[in-house]
Amino acid sequence: MAGSGEFERIERGEIRRQGIAVSAGIAIGRAYLVGRDSVKTPRHHIEAEEIEDEIARLKRAITASDRQLEKVKQKLASENESDFHILSAHQMMLHDEHLVDAAINYMRDESINAEWALRKAVDAIRAVFDAIEDEYFRERASDVEFVFERILRNLLGKDTGPLSPPPDAIVIAYDLSPADTSQLHRAAIAGLCTDAGGKTSHTAIIARAHELPAVVGLEDITEVVESDDLLIVDGTTGVVIVNPKRETVVEFREEQRRQAAAGAVLLSNRDLPAQTRDGVEVKLYANIDGPDELESALEHGAVGVGLTRTEYLFMTSETVPTEEVHFAQAVQVLKLMGGRPVTIRTFDLGADKLAGFLEETQLGEANPALGLRSIRLCLNELGRPLFRAQLRGLLRASAHGTLRIMFPMISGIGELRAAKAVVEDVKEELRREGVAFDEGIKIGIMIEMPSAAVTADLLARETDFFSIGTNDLIQYTMAVDRVNEAVSYLYEPLHPALLRLIAGVAKAARDAGISVTVCGEMAGDALVAPVLVGLGIHELSMSAVSIPEVKSSLRAITLSDVERLVRRVVDLPTAGEVKQAVEAYLDELGVQRA
Repeated sequence: MAGSGEFERIERGEIRRQGIAVSAGIAIGRAYLVGRDSVKTPRHHIEAEEIEDEIARLKRAITASDRQLEKVKQKLASENESDFHILSAHQMMLHDEHLVDAAINYMRDESINAEWALRKAVDAIRAVFDAIEDEYFRERASDVEFVFERILRNLLGKDTGPLSPPPDAIVIAYDLSPADTSQLHRAAIAGLCTDAGGKTSHTAIIARAHELPAVVGLEDITEVVESDDLLIVDGTTGVVIVNPKRETVVEFREEQRRQAAAGAVLLSNRDLPAQTRDGVEVKLYANIDGPDELESALEHGAVGVGLTRTEYLFMTSETVPTEEVHFAQAVQVLKLMGGRPVTIRTFDLGADKLAGFLEETQLGEANPALGLRSIRLCLNELGRPLFRAQLRGLLRASAHGTLRIMFPMISGIGELRAAKAVVEDVKEELRREGVAFDEGIKIGIMIEMPSAAVTADLLARETDFFSIGTNDLIQYTMAVDRVNEAVSYLYEPLHPALLRLIAGVAKAARDAGISVTVCGEMAGDALVAPVLVGLGIHELSMSAVSIPEVKSSLRAITLSDVERLVRRVVDLPTAGEVKQAVEAYLDELGVQRA
C-alpha cells in the first residue's frame, strides 16, 4: 500500500495509458523500474587459434546459466508447478542444438566471437517464431531472448541476480523473464506493467496464477514513468494512471474495496450448489492442463474436471510421452479429484500446437488450421502409434477412478467410428494381456465444427456424451481468425447463428439421452452462462477462477425465465442486440458481473 505521501508528486500531472488487461484487480503503489538496460553484444572477428577458447567460454557461460536457473527453480519447486516448468523449459533451451550447435558453427565458419555467434543463432530462431500466426507461440520468442540475455550476461560477467523490489511496489519493465516474474510475488509486490507482452505472455500467465493485477503491451510505460511515481494499475480494464489526482486515488481505492468485498462473497459460495432459483442444478467443472491446477479448481468450487488438455505433455517434453506417462498423469488427476468425474481429451496437436515429432516432419501445409491436426493426426499413420499409446494409458487409468475419454475435432460419423474402432482394438489388446480397465468407460466427442453441430442427432446415436468447444466452433462458423485484428470483431459468442447451433446440439443430446457440456470460453462468462442454460446446457466447464462468478450468476436466475429470454434473443438479428437483451435481463435481477 502507498503510504501517507500518496497524494504528493503530482506536479507532472495525471497521465493515463491504455494497455492489455491480463490479470484482474486494482493495485495502487510506487513505481519500481526494472532497468533491464540491454547489454550490447560485442562483435568482432577472431583468429583460427582462438575459436576453441571461444567455444569453451560459451560452454562455461551456459553451465553458469544452468546453475542459476536451477537455483531459482528449486526455490519454486514447492510453490508453483507452472513456474517450475517454465524455468525447466529455459534450461532445455540452454542446451538445444538449434542454439548451441548453431552458435558454435557460426564461430567456426565465420571466425566470430561467442557473443556475436550466439546473437546470430538466436536471430535465426526468432525468425521462425515470428512467422507463426498463433499469438501464444509467437510470444514464445521472448523465451529465447531471455535465455540469450542470461548467457550473454554470464559471458560478459554481468549481474544476473534476482530483482528485489520493496513490498507493495508496482514493477515497471519493458518485459520480464519468467525467472524474474515467478520470484516477484515472493517480494509481495502490488502489480506489474510492461511495454511488451500479450494475454498469453509468461508475465500474464504468472501474474494471473499469483493474482497480481497486471497490464502489458503498454508500449512506452518505461519512458513515461519515473522511479517512485505513484501509480494505479487496473488489471481489469487495462488502464494505468501515473501521478493520479487525489480524487482519482479516492475513486480507485473505493473500487478496490468493492472488488475485494465482491471477490470474498463470490468465493464464499464454493460449497453452495450451482442451481437456479427454481432448483435446476448446473454442474460446474474445471478445465485443466495438468495435476498442478487441481488445488485451485477445488478451492473455487469445481465438482469435477470437464476438460483435461493432454497436448502439453507432447509440447513440453524432448521425447514423445509414453503409455506410462499418460497412465501416471491420469491416475494422479483421478486420485487428487477423489472420486469426482474427470474427462480427458486425447491429444489435440497440429496447426499452431506443435510437438517435436511434428516439427521434424515439415508438413508444409498451406493452411494448418484446416490440415492434419487433432483427431485427423491421431488416425493418420504418423500419429496412430502415439494415439494407441495414449489410449492404453488412459484405459488402464480408468480402473482407478471416474474417467471419461473425449475425442477432439470430430467432423462426422466416419471419424467417430474410426476413432472408436481404435479404442475397441486397444481394449481387446488389454483384455488379452489381462490388464484391468473400466469396461463401461464413457467415450465422447467435442463438437467444434459446424458439420458436427449440424449432424449432432446422428453423432448422438454413437457416442456417450458431447462437449461443445465454443472457441473453435465460433471460429469455424464465422470463418474468422481470432489472431487477425482486422477481423477479430466478428468473433461473437452471442451471434444468432452460434446460439442456434448450440441449441440444436443440446436438443440432439437430450433426445438421445446423453449429457452435453460447454467447455469453451463462453462457459466461463457470467453474462453468457445463463444463455447457455436457457439453450439446454446444464454442464459448464471453465477456468477455475471463473467458477464463483458464474455460479453467482446462475443462482440469480430461473430456468423458465432464461428459456423465455432465449426464445426471444434467437430471433434477434445481431449479436449486439442479443447482448443488450441479455445484459438488460441480468441487470433487472441485480446480477453483479466483472
